[in-house]
Amino acid sequence: MKLNKTTFSKLRKTVKHDLSVTVRACKMVEQFAPRFILHCLLFSFFETTSKYYMIFFSGEMLNEIVGGRDVKRLILFAVFAVCGEQLLYISSKYSWRKMRVGTVVCQQWEEMVLNDKSFRMDFKNTEDPAVRTLRQSIVDNRSVGGLSYLTGISMVFRCFLTILYSLILLGMMFFSRAEQPTSAFLRIVDSKWMFLLFLTVAVICSIRSGRLGNRFQNMLFRFNQQLPVVGRVMDFFTQDYLDDSKAYKDLHIFAQKNLIRDSFEKTLVKWLALDRKRVAGMWTMDFRLSVLSILTEALVYAFVALKVMIGSLGIGDFLKCASAGHGLLNALGTTGSILTGLHNNVKYLDKFFEYLDLPTEMHYGTIPTEKRDDGQYDIEFHDVSFKYPGSDIYALRHLSFKMKVGERVAVVGMNGSGKTTMIKLLCRLYDPTEGYITLNGIDIKKYDYEDYLALFSVVFQDFRLFSFTLGENVSANVEYDESQVKECLEKAGLGEFLARLPDGVKTTIYKDFDENGVEISGGEAQKVALARALYKNAPFVVLDEPTASLDPIAEADIYARFNEIVEDKTVVYISHRLSSCRFCNKIAVFHEGELIQTGSHDELLADENGKYYELWNAQAQYYLVDS
Repeated sequence: MKLNKTTFSKLRKTVKHDLSVTVRACKMVEQFAPRFILHCLLFSFFETTSKYYMIFFSGEMLNEIVGGRDVKRLILFAVFAVCGEQLLYISSKYSWRKMRVGTVVCQQWEEMVLNDKSFRMDFKNTEDPAVRTLRQSIVDNRSVGGLSYLTGISMVFRCFLTILYSLILLGMMFFSRAEQPTSAFLRIVDSKWMFLLFLTVAVICSIRSGRLGNRFQNMLFRFNQQLPVVGRVMDFFTQDYLDDSKAYKDLHIFAQKNLIRDSFEKTLVKWLALDRKRVAGMWTMDFRLSVLSILTEALVYAFVALKVMIGSLGIGDFLKCASAGHGLLNALGTTGSILTGLHNNVKYLDKFFEYLDLPTEMHYGTIPTEKRDDGQYDIEFHDVSFKYPGSDIYALRHLSFKMKVGERVAVVGMNGSGKTTMIKLLCRLYDPTEGYITLNGIDIKKYDYEDYLALFSVVFQDFRLFSFTLGENVSANVEYDESQVKECLEKAGLGEFLARLPDGVKTTIYKDFDENGVEISGGEAQKVALARALYKNAPFVVLDEPTASLDPIAEADIYARFNEIVEDKTVVYISHRLSSCRFCNKIAVFHEGELIQTGSHDELLADENGKYYELWNAQAQYYLVDS
């Protein structure tokens, strides 16, 4: 009894949870695909009603042909059958079209909803391996779940209608009686109790068939969760890697074909082993389902045939009852499988909503930033310390530092010294663990987040460009000012490059989506990223190794015109090349997470015991050798 109560309690919680998640998913779908669920239900109604409508009138016409042969009644039945069936057919096709469109919309918007969450979530979550794994698991399991799988609700409704219509038609067998059964056996066959016994056995067989179907669905779900993991590795070797034209250089130089082939073959062995298990399990389960289905249907046809033979039913009734019996058994067996499929879909939706429900922990203020024409923005770090989520080690410690408007600030130091962390805090990708940062004397947490970000143009070292037009990449928008785009490209040193392009700023870069696209070098890409930062026209410009991919001549040209390029903006410049920092009026030296020196190039170089002097002389020997 305790076990039964426990089982019932778990079942009740599972059903409650499944309903809650499914209702939430339906509400979400209603927002971007209005009446999608309604059209799914209407399609099931019209389709199922049409089928049983024709079964009923076909049986009545057959009875009339064999029995009374009343031409008027026969014509009347035919008119009702044809007109009603056509009306239901047209209605079902209309709903099917709406349902089909809604399914496609669901599939597309499902990805957009995830992307929108990615755009809005705290930056720390985008770098969290657990969050990235969660997102990848959603993508990998999309073949076995998703918002479009909510069509299963309409399939449950269809099964309900099928059971209802079947029971109505089968009710004729319950109430029909032969006039004078010729033997005791036939009288037993014609009794109500025999009908109830027949129905009970048929239902038990259908429930058994449904349980097998549930096991079948669960088995497929388990295998489908395992296959994408191995399949993703296979896709890497056959598609992702070999589709990358840049990979072919390494492929030939390092003779990687054996590495790729052997790795692919090992992965293929794993994939085939899983697939063999899946196919073997499917065959065994399918065979058992087929045998049980054949035996159950044979029972239905045999019983209905006996009722016809003893005169309880007419020939037309045989058609109606046999079809109804078949539909009833199929619906009873299918309902369980569909409910199992919906339950498995809830497992997918749980991950989907877990991702959407990731909390926003950063504080988003409400104070708008000042839109100053004079660009008077001062930023100051007040004893700021920071450690990344999940880490006990401080990446930055006790940073106190002020940047005044119009300054050229170079941030230098060895790898891991805290330079990039400082920039992430400056741009509010993270909030300080300790201390605070102010803009014009106000804690930046109090400012509207979007307003604050609008103050910064950043060129990260790992920037990305897209296979869109050059103008769209520079403006980061579909609509843009062509003259301003051209001006920014020229300032970034791409004037001659732009003049060679066939369609100017409307030329697509890269060939991913446009065969006429133009491939650009790493240096050209870096200049496009710089032009993008200039186009935003923000008062603060942050450049993370902005000339790393440029040749020395192009680099010298950029620095010679740097003040002209950035005009009166405040510039924060991160670099490993200390020779390129000489144009800055302030240099901040970081070491092991701490700011240890500040000053101009000449001031810092005068301190022979300082870190900057050490770094400069370590690099200067290479400059001398080059010269």
